[in-house]
Amino acid sequence: MIATMTDNGILWILLFVVIVTGYFLPTFTGLIRGVDKLALVFLLNVIATPLLIGWPAAMILACGPRRLPPAPPWPYYPEAAPGQTAPWTLGSAPSAGSPDVWQIR
Repeated sequence: MIATMTDNGILWILLFVVIVTGYFLPTFTGLIRGVDKLALVFLLNVIATPLLIGWPAAMILACGPRRLPPAPPWPYYPEAAPGQTAPWTLGSAPSAGSPDVWQIR
């Protein structure tokens, strides 16, 4: 029975996929979590895993701090031309025919 299982090509393909997935599990974990230094996790995983200390170290790095999202850009507020007040400025004098709703009293 064992001889017929080892002759099956699907068993060897499945075994290879399981071994490769287990080998690169820290890299996949870091990729899914979006860690800060994914390249370090990958290099540590590839280079130091055969030494048997690299896989746990890469897994610890993969479970480390996540990458921070970029800060939102500051809103753009264009300046008024020289000698003019911006229409959004509170306390500006109303023009002829416009209501003085923005006038601070």
